[in-house]
Amino acid sequence: MKRALLAVVCCLLLVAIDGQAARASLSTAQRGVLQRYLNALEHGRFDTAFALLSDDERRYFGSPANLASVYAADRLKIDSFVIVESKNAPLGTLAIVSEHVEFFDHAHQSPAAVTAKVPYGIVKGPHGQFRIADRLHPWRAFAPADASASQDEVRIIIRKVSFFTGRVELVATFQNLGEATVTILPYLRTVVRDDAGRVYHPIESRLPGFTDRTLFTGLRLVPGSQYTGLMTFSTPNRFAPKSLSASFAPALLDGADAPFSIDLPAFSLPG
Repeated sequence: MKRALLAVVCCLLLVAIDGQAARASLSTAQRGVLQRYLNALEHGRFDTAFALLSDDERRYFGSPANLASVYAADRLKIDSFVIVESKNAPLGTLAIVSEHVEFFDHAHQSPAAVTAKVPYGIVKGPHGQFRIADRLHPWRAFAPADASASQDEVRIIIRKVSFFTGRVELVATFQNLGEATVTILPYLRTVVRDDAGRVYHPIESRLPGFTDRTLFTGLRLVPGSQYTGLMTFSTPNRFAPKSLSASFAPALLDGADAPFSIDLPAFSLPG
């Protein structure tokens, strides 16, 4: 799912620069640093990969452990890669890499694989050395072991939590385990709380990467059905709570007199 989104972003990036940037051949040094970075990711050497990032990228991820967490949360593994294209970009060079990756499909709870084109920036460091810009990822992510709750036979499971600058993204599965159809309108009253009790609200926008249109317009689940989508909440820039809880509301069963909420107990975040 994540790599499919990256492929979409890649296409948008190419469209954005297509009218103002010419194709560019990678120099030996540029190709070398990109191959070393991709080789490090392919073999799970996140200390090495982190060291090849630009200064801005290292500040963004914060540590090799955070970079590793992004791949662990999706069980993402690069099997093979080929550098297929490169273009001049405003801040350096944009390289497009065709990657065959294995990952865990959170929506279907099963392993999957895909080949996708992924963009990487190649920029010059303060001493003229080439470094990698790779910020399509969250700076930290994880898949909770048990973050779920049920109410009136409607169950919500948090599959993944991703931290970006100024926002946190939850991938959640909504299940109807009962015999009546349920309508869920989570953008009306859903909130996330941190361990200090601070409250964060969903981001409502026209961008699919920020606002799930199905959840925004209302999710209607017939008995025995489920839907996995994402909700993104506005947070401080470097948001790193010790635990999170969430209250999803409102939900209304067909024939019921009043809506209800599904309140998830706090689940801990790894340090």
